Amino acid sequence: MAIWTSRYNNKELANDKYYPVGISIGKPRFRLGYNLKGQCTPLAPKGNMLKMDAGSFRQAYYEKLEETGAGEIISIVTALEERAKKEGKELVLLCFEDIRIDGDWCHRAIFAEWWEERTGQRIKELPDPTPPKGKKVSNPAWGDIKEDNYKQMSMFDRADE
Repeated sequence: MAIWTSRYNNKELANDKYYPVGISIGKPRFRLGYNLKGQCTPLAPKGNMLKMDAGSFRQAYYEKLEETGAGEIISIVTALEERAKKEGKELVLLCFEDIRIDGDWCHRAIFAEWWEERTGQRIKELPDPTPPKGKKVSNPAWGDIKEDNYKQMSMFDRADE
């Protein structure tokens, strides 16, 4: 299984090996260096959730996913992955936030946790070659991630190892 999460601005997505699908409320209004293949609204948060703190958001987002149903979400994501495979690409689920920055978090990381809990399959964050602009990176390894030393972290227990 080749499923990733990332932000819309990740320059790696210009590489033709990915099948980018938005899971955000709305689409980017800025120019992308690639073609967005679609928008998966069942994985997007509800608008009222955007004003919540991380803990409340996580609980509300899990509730939203459970209302849709694990079976339905697994079917949706599996179908997206199959479309990606037919094109010889890897599925990438996208939203806006750069979670490499201290204090920033987003629902795609929460979705990845939910997915692993339900399926046992891990969804990793796609390495991003662009350094974050003007902000401190919480983990220096984010700036130069290599597959062999990358570890998915929960945004709620970011213990340095």
